[in-house]
Amino acid sequence: MKIKKDIWILTFVGILAGFFAIRAFEAQNPQLGFSNMLSPYTLDRYFQDRSIASIEYYLNQTKALEESKALLLEEIRELEKIISEHEETAAAKLDRGEQIRQELQDSRMIAGMLDIEGPGVEIILDDRKRDTILDSDTDMIGYYIVHDSDLLEVVNELRAAGAEAVAINGVRITGSSRISCGGPTINVGKEQRFAPPFIIHAIGDPEVLTSYFQRDDSIYQTLMFWGLRFEIKQKDVIQIPRYIGDIEFRYAKPIREDE
Repeated sequence: MKIKKDIWILTFVGILAGFFAIRAFEAQNPQLGFSNMLSPYTLDRYFQDRSIASIEYYLNQTKALEESKALLLEEIRELEKIISEHEETAAAKLDRGEQIRQELQDSRMIAGMLDIEGPGVEIILDDRKRDTILDSDTDMIGYYIVHDSDLLEVVNELRAAGAEAVAINGVRITGSSRISCGGPTINVGKEQRFAPPFIIHAIGDPEVLTSYFQRDDSIYQTLMFWGLRFEIKQKDVIQIPRYIGDIEFRYAKPIREDE
């Protein structure tokens, strides 16, 4: 009898514990009542709302960061104007001041530290359209998407064709810029990460840049064979922004002639 009595007491305590646990859950989540908490629809809706809230949060964070970036870029340009004014003033006081100033501008041009414009081409590179991929081709999906190696080959061919400046999605490509895989995205430059489509701008002779991709061994032929989007348009004016960031040489040093 005592054992049965103990069992009833434990059962009663368990029921009370469950009741208070449910009440605590309802207090934290009033939209889920006791009658609804076991409903699959309600639970799905709850987690869906949580997902939407997370997406909105990250979108707001992205917008705030983009606005902050725009303000910082504007501040950089204002400071560069002040530097330019000081250089003009200093150049006027030196015998070879204007020549030195021009050499400094040429060095900035070579390093990609100036906004530039000129004739060139615009290339749009994108994955193959999903509705053109057969169900039987799912094992070949890797051939139907843009890889970092594809972007790198496009940039290399542009340079080989004589492109004087190249940018990917508005990011200036310099000698030290990286183009690497970042999961479903591609890392471009120091910190930028993009998903397709990729818009590539290059300044140079439009005819020469375009014709270079018509070679039999061009990356253009390979990507078109697999059905990827590769559009190239000649433009009278292409604008390419300057490189934003630090250029630091920690190990490389110029060789002195007297050494």
